[in-house]
Amino acid sequence: MAKTVLITGAASEIGQEILSVFLKRNYKVIATEISGQMDTLLEIIKNEEEGRVKTFVLDLEKVEDITAFTNSVLANYPIHDLVNVAGINILRSFFEWTAEDLRKVMNINWVGTFLLSKAVAENMIVHSIKGSITTISSQHAVAANKERVPYCVSKAGLVQLTKVLGLELAPYKIRANCVSPTFVLTEKNKHLLYSNQFLDQELTKIPLGSYAEPKDVANAVEFLSSDSSSMITGHNLIVDGGWTIQ
Repeated sequence: MAKTVLITGAASEIGQEILSVFLKRNYKVIATEISGQMDTLLEIIKNEEEGRVKTFVLDLEKVEDITAFTNSVLANYPIHDLVNVAGINILRSFFEWTAEDLRKVMNINWVGTFLLSKAVAENMIVHSIKGSITTISSQHAVAANKERVPYCVSKAGLVQLTKVLGLELAPYKIRANCVSPTFVLTEKNKHLLYSNQFLDQELTKIPLGSYAEPKDVANAVEFLSSDSSSMITGHNLIVDGGWTIQ
């Protein structure tokens, strides 16, 4: 019987790579995205075998969306793996942040991820599944960077959430881990990462001398969700080319 993975933020380039990894492992996939990215997600999966990927709109900023998704979708699918990809980053000076903007980033990156992870963990327990929860955090969870206050805080919170989940879910044989990448080069952000400012100020901080690629993140997720990591839980796997060792 095929296992089922739930992937949030599946239309992102990192999400696409992770989706591809699980399809190659013969999983059934539940892929979620916000409404504005759903056309992109549908285009990505259009050539996949019918029934292997089911798509749903899910906005982690809205508690009511998570509740509705839990009641209507999770109630019908035993989930073996959860991969929390969805997140948001806004670049803004410390002095420019408002309470509303802080809440937006924190609600999507941390609160929404927490609530969905809770719902999926409950699903795994009900179905006696020894599953895994893998969350995409960031190198900025452990190393600060300017103009990213709520992003850094929320990503650090995900690392701590993962550690607590590792403890609290261990009795149910459910594992929880993080992947924390450095800057990931995508089509969407390459104009920024190849700008003189980023090349001078950010790329120079990576000892291996290159940005990560979506496949680097997906490979880490594949490892942490596989039997090869059956004794690993509560761990933050940093995929940063050496950024944080300095």
